[in-house]
Amino acid sequence: MPGHEEMLAEAEMMWASVLHQVGDDRLSVPSGCPDWTNRDLVNHVIGGGHRYSMLLDGASAAETVFTRDVDYVADGAITEFWRSEEMLRASVAAADLSVHVDHRVGRRPGRDLVPMRTMELTLHALDLCTGIDAEWRPSDELAGYLLSDAAAIIEDIRAAGAFAPATESVSSSPIDRLLAFAGRRP
Repeated sequence: MPGHEEMLAEAEMMWASVLHQVGDDRLSVPSGCPDWTNRDLVNHVIGGGHRYSMLLDGASAAETVFTRDVDYVADGAITEFWRSEEMLRASVAAADLSVHVDHRVGRRPGRDLVPMRTMELTLHALDLCTGIDAEWRPSDELAGYLLSDAAAIIEDIRAAGAFAPATESVSSSPIDRLLAFAGRRP
C-alpha cells in the first residue's frame, strides 16, 4: 500500500477536482456539513492546511484560532488551497514528527497530522460534493488507507465529539466501510 505522502497527494487532487467545480453561485448553498455553506466548508478545509502547518512549526492550538475567520475564498480558493498544502508539506518535511503538537482535540504526535489531513480532505470532499450535487469517488485504496492508518485517530476525534458514532456499513466495499466508520451515510 502506498505511504502517507502518496495518499495525501491523492486526497489533495480529489479535493481540488471537486473545488474546481464550485462556482460563485454555489458558495452560499448548504454543504454536506450541517450549518455550513459550501463557502464555510471551503474556508475550513483551506484553513486546515494553514493550521496543521502552524502546529508542526510549534504553534499552540490557541495561536491557530484566527485562521478559522479568514476568508480564503475571496483571494481564489484553488490558489489558496494549493498554497496551504505547500506550507503543510514544507512543515511536514522540516518537523520532527515524533514531537507532540497542540491540536484542538488533544495533544498528538505530529506524524498523526498527515493521515488526519488526508482524512479531512477525503471526507470533506464528500461534503462539498453533496453541496454542489457532484459525485464523490475516492479510490478503494484511499478508503482502505484511511480505515487502517486513520482509524485510531478517528476514534480519538470521535471521543472529542467531532465525529458521529459509527454506523453499519451497507456493503463490504472500502468506501462504504469508511463512511460507516466515520459515521457518514452513503
